[in-house]
Amino acid sequence: MGEPDQDAAEPPLTVELLADLQAGLLDDDSAARVRKRVREDPAAQNILRALNQVRCDVATLGADAAWAPDVPPQVTARISASLKSEDSHDRVGAAHSARPRIRPARLAAGVAGVGAVLAAIGVGTAALLNAPQPAPSTPATAEHITVSTPPMVIPLSQAEILGLLTKSPDYGPLGDASLRASCLSGLGYPASTRVLGARPVDINARPGVLLVLPGDTPDDLAVFAVALNCSAADTGLLANTQVPRP
Repeated sequence: MGEPDQDAAEPPLTVELLADLQAGLLDDDSAARVRKRVREDPAAQNILRALNQVRCDVATLGADAAWAPDVPPQVTARISASLKSEDSHDRVGAAHSARPRIRPARLAAGVAGVGAVLAAIGVGTAALLNAPQPAPSTPATAEHITVSTPPMVIPLSQAEILGLLTKSPDYGPLGDASLRASCLSGLGYPASTRVLGARPVDINARPGVLLVLPGDTPDDLAVFAVALNCSAADTGLLANTQVPRP
């Protein structure tokens, strides 16, 4: 009898599991196994991209003052007066009940706020997951069939990749920590993941940044060439490979 299939014992790649991966809630071993499975599962890749896009959109809305304008002073005054009135009522009724009463105004506001955020995330995720695939390009001509584009591969040898481990990372346009964290999230890594090596590269005349990260096992390194504008919404992955640790 053969050995049991290890993938059969792994949990399914649900939205919840991929959200935990995106948020960095999984331990290193579990995250590595999930990342490996995601790379082999196009449906899971679509879900992760959708989660990354929703997270990016929510962050953008939170930073947009125009999306949530200031409350008029008269409204703030009425709310404050109402809350003070409820506080006074609670203090008077405290002698009759040991359990504090939940203030209706605060409860309604909290439920409405949480509901709005959950609705936005749910609608955004559903829309992205159900979005139609891009229309196929025009049929290939004989010239395109004859002259094929070279495959996208990492342009460094294994020795050159390992040599980056002893140098200070050159992130190029990803030098900004927040941009780099967003890119790592798009690749399925926690934002706090330490980049072991980096340098700008060109692949088929397309500029990018090569990132050396922890691999799926303690004995491997994961190597990604991403676009200069790599983000959680779109990494612009050009090529990737794995090499053994020295």
